[in-house]
Amino acid sequence: MDDILSLKKTASRPDLIELSMAIWSGFLSRFSECYMKCAQEPSCLSLLYNRAFQSCHIFNIIYDSDGNGSIDYYWVLDNRSSRWAPKSCLDVKICSDITTNGEFWIYPTATDGKRTKVFCHTLATEPSHFITLKNMNSFFQHDSSNLINTSIACQSSMKPPLKRVEFTKIKIQIEDMEVVGGDYTFTSVTGSPTIKYGESDDCNGPYRLDPCPHFGHAVIDTRGTGLIVDPNITFGLTFDYKAEMKDFIRSADGSQISFLCAGWCSKCGPTSGPIKLLLSTEFISATDARPVTCRSKQ
Repeated sequence: MDDILSLKKTASRPDLIELSMAIWSGFLSRFSECYMKCAQEPSCLSLLYNRAFQSCHIFNIIYDSDGNGSIDYYWVLDNRSSRWAPKSCLDVKICSDITTNGEFWIYPTATDGKRTKVFCHTLATEPSHFITLKNMNSFFQHDSSNLINTSIACQSSMKPPLKRVEFTKIKIQIEDMEVVGGDYTFTSVTGSPTIKYGESDDCNGPYRLDPCPHFGHAVIDTRGTGLIVDPNITFGLTFDYKAEMKDFIRSADGSQISFLCAGWCSKCGPTSGPIKLLLSTEFISATDARPVTCRSKQ
């Protein structure tokens, strides 16, 4: 099949496009010349052509559009092209000879085809999708095995270990960006926890007693990923006996969530369904992941 390039004009903002990441830049007198330059470059997925300055920049990634942006001369692939951006790690495998796991720019249907940084795992066999976490994401599980005396509440000491899991990457279903919270592939574990990403347990005593130490801490932090937990996901008690979820905090931009699970015994976590991720307004540089261009085959 011939390599057919079809572009559509869109608007964007200067802070959303990195001119330094262009795979070719120069001055061309007409838009058609810039278009042909993109067509001749097999990895080109978008271009920026400023008629006033006759400047042409072509890119092997697709930056985000913004209908209210001041740049109205950004052009991106449309669905009539024979080349396209990968929607999954399986696409990366099929479209390239890459078999090494790593960070790639994916354009999932679930994020409306927008640029999303995804770690492709087991790329040589059955690709799976992970999000690399830049900051601590840790969850504690205090249960009856930690109680020195099961009939005494609010003990200041415990039987070790206090079970804990810290995630450095979280597995997702690329079709809907749902977190596979029980996948421990990229974790650091203390003891034998059974909690999922976004959950915590405490079994040290009734939440109303004071003083009463509680150990069910949970910290979600997606800063640096370009993603946040869907704001529609609510958190609370999923099992409770004399329990309460305390000190719940969700940052204004949605990138940080923390809470303390307290009870005798208690489980806390998402109550409105599985955790799903959405794109945030955080800008992630193109340098953070590897681009891939796909082409339709005859």
